[in-house]
Amino acid sequence: MKHLASPRSAVGALLLLVALVGCNSSDNRSPAASSGDTPFAGNSTATDPSAAAQRIAANPNVADSLHLLSPGQAGRLLIRMPEKLLLSRVSAEQLHKITRTVGDSTYPAYEMRDAQQPSAPVTILEMAGSEQKGFRLRRIIITDPQYRTGEGIGVGSPFGVARQAFGLSRVRMTPEGFAAVSRQTRMAWLLDENSLPAKHPSDMATAEIPTATRIKGVILF
Repeated sequence: MKHLASPRSAVGALLLLVALVGCNSSDNRSPAASSGDTPFAGNSTATDPSAAAQRIAANPNVADSLHLLSPGQAGRLLIRMPEKLLLSRVSAEQLHKITRTVGDSTYPAYEMRDAQQPSAPVTILEMAGSEQKGFRLRRIIITDPQYRTGEGIGVGSPFGVARQAFGLSRVRMTPEGFAAVSRQTRMAWLLDENSLPAKHPSDMATAEIPTATRIKGVILF
């Protein structure tokens, strides 16, 4: 004769099974799912200035927001911005007013020292306008290697990478020096002529320029 399990023993077996399942699930739980953690929360280094500085130092070709070059813009400075707006964005301690002569024209300008690296080469902010109508930022002339495009190109980069990135086709003599001008990006790339033959033409195809020729300056216009 078969013996049927009593209701009490059946309930006991069910409780034992539930307990075993609960233990297994708690063992397999990931640390992020514990009650003390917030899932998908970033760590403190995401906004830590010292951590950001370390990331930039590890990859010097990556510009921070104050040194990012884009068409008609260097950091917070935009071509054609009013002088009053410029002065509200740059500390007076960083600026030294000068006058620049370009060809037959004379322009008021500022030498701007870098807030983070005061010993870095000054950036020239050339103005245009009149006392009656006010002045606007005409050109930005950069020789500070901290300034870079989103592609990581700036002072010290080989010309070959700029030619490839921006489709530069001609290099010509300008009042600032031998430069490849890009109307599309509104930038001119000044080249180190020491890498070129002593009696090179004043107008050359970029294919004739050695790819390793160093960029010594960037002009935004």
